[in-house]
Amino acid sequence: MSSSEAITAHLEWHPFTHRPDCAKPVWEVDQQTENDKRRLRREGPEHSCPNEECGHRDHYDRITLRVLCRSCGTAHLISGEEYTTRTTTTVRTGYGQPPKRVAGLWLYPGPPLLDLRGYDSPGAYLCSREKVDRLSEKDIVGVITEGRGPRGRTVWHAAVEPNFSPPSYGLSGYADWARNSGEKAFTSPTGAAKWVAAALDTAAATVEEAAE
Repeated sequence: MSSSEAITAHLEWHPFTHRPDCAKPVWEVDQQTENDKRRLRREGPEHSCPNEECGHRDHYDRITLRVLCRSCGTAHLISGEEYTTRTTTTVRTGYGQPPKRVAGLWLYPGPPLLDLRGYDSPGAYLCSREKVDRLSEKDIVGVITEGRGPRGRTVWHAAVEPNFSPPSYGLSGYADWARNSGEKAFTSPTGAAKWVAAALDTAAATVEEAAE
């Protein structure tokens, strides 16, 4: 599995902020759906599109999310046309599950290798030295990814020292990794995490020797 999907699950999201003096920062989230809503003339000219199946000419469907805090009075309204909704779980999205401690590192789960029934385990883990509520680029020191070995058996690979590239031209962000485990495959995330920890220790020792 590519590390990009795990990175997208954790990094390319921006939380809403409360007012600095908010005494009880809790968001209340509701949705409103409007089917076959009529586009009023004052809202702009009629939409035209070469796609014959385009569904948002003078009538369209719209969803609006209201995210508000009763304590500080902040409210966010987010709306869009031709919306799609899907109810899923933190297992499928790869975000929201607690990290696990392995080999001195914190492993943050990504989404499963495939979005199919039977694939319910993370297909990648982002590695951090510290346990944090939300990962940022500075927290991520390594990655562990699932793959397939001989006869289709599950194997794991690892890499360290990411160089992040931001999203651009409609593509998600990704990372280039300075070192990886190469053809060496591990039978479990634990074995791969031990390689990550050892590789980081080696890199730190090299930096210390160079500084002396």
